[in-house]
Amino acid sequence: MELKGERILLREFVDADVGALLRIHADSRVLRYYALELATREHARMLVDRFINWANENPRDNFQLAIVDPGAKSLLGSCGVRRKGCRDGQAEFGIGIDANWWGRGVASEAAKLILRFGFTELDLREIRGVAVSENEAVKKFAGRLGFVSGVPRQGEPWMLERGWSATDWVMTCEMWEKQAG
Repeated sequence: MELKGERILLREFVDADVGALLRIHADSRVLRYYALELATREHARMLVDRFINWANENPRDNFQLAIVDPGAKSLLGSCGVRRKGCRDGQAEFGIGIDANWWGRGVASEAAKLILRFGFTELDLREIRGVAVSENEAVKKFAGRLGFVSGVPRQGEPWMLERGWSATDWVMTCEMWEKQAG
């Protein structure tokens, strides 16, 4: 599966993506709002294996795609919508971008591609995301995409250890259609 944007390509993960994903996750700017175990080769390997396995499921519930610069063929991050464990018509949204590409529109373009896929191809009615409440950049990003913020709540143990909470974000199909024009 591939989704083509103006400047990026969303494609399935391959084994060769492990090193690049580890490099992205090990960057201190990325790691600031994540659990420290994210920055290990074992974790990157586990994620790539999981994403490849998801791509081979039939029927498929989870779509986590590599964000790639089509010219350089370099991995810029990942984004996806995951239905497994969600109510019918709902999915969880997730995105992570190489810090060297922050502020260049890559995340917005990738998010819009995967959200459109979720709402039009998967017939989702609602897509949710979760982030560290203290991450101001995510707040701005989610708001620009059209997500609405919920009330902060208790987060994962690693968040609690840092004195942080989690915020859920939601976008309905109607909100997306209005935002997309």
